[in-house]
Amino acid sequence: MDKARTIRVATPDEMGQVCDILGSAFTDDPVMDWICGQPKIYSTMFRAEAEALYKKHGHVYLNDEGTGAAMWLPPGVAHKAPFHWRVLVLIWKMLLASGPASMKRGMLVDQMFAKYHEQYASEPHFYLHAIGAAYNNQGRGIGSALLKAGLEVCDKQDMPAYLESSNVKNNVLYERYGFKVVDEETLPDGGPTVWFMKR
Repeated sequence: MDKARTIRVATPDEMGQVCDILGSAFTDDPVMDWICGQPKIYSTMFRAEAEALYKKHGHVYLNDEGTGAAMWLPPGVAHKAPFHWRVLVLIWKMLLASGPASMKRGMLVDQMFAKYHEQYASEPHFYLHAIGAAYNNQGRGIGSALLKAGLEVCDKQDMPAYLESSNVKNNVLYERYGFKVVDEETLPDGGPTVWFMKR
């Protein structure tokens, strides 16, 4: 059995591991780098979202090797995370690491994502918030296995899927599994481009 490509639903107790994997996976992510450029706190960003929203809905995935993870939301669930005490931890770490400018950039990204999400995915759909393999594990088919597992659930329910791609290198993978770019926008002040994709 290939543990790297064997995918299962993560348990609530595994959220810390999931978020550490995603934090590592996004080490070189252009949008995360633009927001604060401090990979050491990326797992804290994911943990705040996971605890406030994603862990409650049963669509957080982990591979058996512990090197890949993905966070989805099912249809009918608002993608805006409610307040959770972990957000205070995140704010404190962001301020220490990058100052108030990082908070402003984070809010700009949230606003941009919400605008396109509402425009292109107003009907019931599955939302892929984050997917990735831990640093130095990319290129092993882990992302493909995670994406395939999530999309099998979408197809069983005959539902569309939506995501934001923050790295152009990943667009080929998403397109291979049926996603199409519906729009794109470049963040201000020399920021990166984000692609909005639907399947």
